[in-house]
Amino acid sequence: MKLKNLLIPLIGGILTLVTLTSCIGENNAVSESQKTIEEEIKIGGSSEGYPIMEILADAYENDSIEVTLMPNSQSSGGIRGVQDGVINIGVISQEITITETPENVKYIPVVKNFVVLITNENVQGVSNLNTEQIKGIYNGTITNWKEVGGPDAEIVLLDIAEDETEKEVFREHYIGKNFQITSKAIIFQDDDLLLEGIKTTPYSIGIISNWENLKEDNVNILSIDNVAPNKVNIQNGKYKMTQTIGIVFSPQPTSGTQEFIDFLLSQKGKEALESTDYIVENN
Repeated sequence: MKLKNLLIPLIGGILTLVTLTSCIGENNAVSESQKTIEEEIKIGGSSEGYPIMEILADAYENDSIEVTLMPNSQSSGGIRGVQDGVINIGVISQEITITETPENVKYIPVVKNFVVLITNENVQGVSNLNTEQIKGIYNGTITNWKEVGGPDAEIVLLDIAEDETEKEVFREHYIGKNFQITSKAIIFQDDDLLLEGIKTTPYSIGIISNWENLKEDNVNILSIDNVAPNKVNIQNGKYKMTQTIGIVFSPQPTSGTQEFIDFLLSQKGKEALESTDYIVENN
């Protein structure tokens, strides 16, 4: 299944609808009008998991299934969407146990991802921050990049909303639950908008979920306490700031939804995800 369009975040906070359609071999290409779409699978929820769904849809081969990524919301929106029958698959960016699984949905963890600290590309000379330096930047006691080995420029802190999973993970492992963040921080409600903000705001810094093309976004990905965010350091437990991306769906899914989930759990589906920075969960 191949991407028909790319999911593009709008600055106004609304994501364009993206449709993912079946992959056709180069020698057997047919026009859209000749395809017979038997079922549409609607996916919604946390934007952190949308790149994962795109990877899977691109690797999935079924001309009769059309997968649509709905405008993103949050994990809770993905769960409610499935419960209300509005979407077929909800994407969530938090791990839940069997006892925590909401009523009328089934949950499967898909990948483990890491949350990263990034800066605008013009912050040169800073490739690592220790915990105390991070706290100083976030509480406003460190205000200039030269204080941590960078350029003589004021630090611009772009932060994510408190109800986002990245912020919860960041607080848990580095700054603490009751840590007071400077009032000068500029708060974003969506990580796509935060990424765009860091890319376009000189001398800015913030946290965001990693995704496979982040290195191409003209940002610097920092190590924390001299530990780089990568697969090896997640697997050996050295890099702490991680999140689990999973899906929820109805206990009685449609035939097309079940087929797509079966592919997700198959060796081919796992291989598609393992080719990226994601760590595939064992199910």
